[in-house]
Amino acid sequence: MQAIQQKLRSEYDGEFVLTRTTIRDSLKDQHREWVENPIVNQHISGRAAVLGSDTDHMELFDYKHLLRHRGGLLGSKRLQTYGCNKVWKVMPVQFYVSTNQEDLAEIQETEYYQDNIVYTSTGTVLKNPQQFYLVPHSPFVSDLALAVYLAAFDSHQEIFLLGYNKDVNVNDANWIGDVSKVIGTYAQTKFWLVGMLGKISRTLNTWITDTLSVIAIYEVYRL
Repeated sequence: MQAIQQKLRSEYDGEFVLTRTTIRDSLKDQHREWVENPIVNQHISGRAAVLGSDTDHMELFDYKHLLRHRGGLLGSKRLQTYGCNKVWKVMPVQFYVSTNQEDLAEIQETEYYQDNIVYTSTGTVLKNPQQFYLVPHSPFVSDLALAVYLAAFDSHQEIFLLGYNKDVNVNDANWIGDVSKVIGTYAQTKFWLVGMLGKISRTLNTWITDTLSVIAIYEVYRL
């Protein structure tokens, strides 16, 4: 895994990944394989919605509205959807990412991957090459940050974050810092937090003030 760097899919052909390391006579031998980029993501609007959790689903905003979002004339404002943290159970997203083995096992059992792109770690992709996709460059951040990273990596210029608040139930306390790193790296991208300020932690509120614009929940209907 690597640190976050500003990279784009348009510049990405694939990458070498480490598949095996052996040590013989005190010498390390590393075997690598080339993994091609199988995805060509062409979008018109340059706009994406990233669902970090289901904490705002139904209570404030029914995520399924995004399924019916057409983006106006010729789809000029249509949103692509990204997600993590088991939001696929609430609404299918076009690009989902998970490094949680329990979550991935459920995805395999339900065959969710058949109609949706699911990103995960190198080891899992190598074991299941027909089911999952490699996160490009494998940045060392939480799943909540990986979902935002993938939207930015796909060259979206305007990204809306839903479910990124203090009610997010994850075991990684560093997710706020990780998301902040992604946003700081893609400085030319416009990020919007969709939600109510009352549900945002003090730490996240400071981060938002410094790096994000906040959009009231009702405004999302106008996207």
